[in-house]
Amino acid sequence: MTLSTKFKKDISILQAAVNKEFYLDVKNPKLYKKIRRYYESKENIEFTGEDPDADYNVVMNCITQDLKEEL
Repeated sequence: MTLSTKFKKDISILQAAVNKEFYLDVKNPKLYKKIRRYYESKENIEFTGEDPDADYNVVMNCITQDLKEEL
C-alpha cells in the first residue's frame, strides 16, 4: 500500500508539512504517529526516540520522496 492510498484524505496536510508550512508533529500529532508507524512497518526504519528532531527529519524525507514518486 502506498502513502497516497493509505493516507488519501491527508495528502494536502502532508504536502503542506513537506513545504514547511507547519510541523506535522505539532499541528497533527495523531497523523504524525500513524505516518511514523507506517514507515516503521513498510520501510523497516527504526526510530530511536533519542533525537526527536532526527526522527522527524527522516519521516519528512520519506514523505517528500514518496509524494514525488506517487503524484
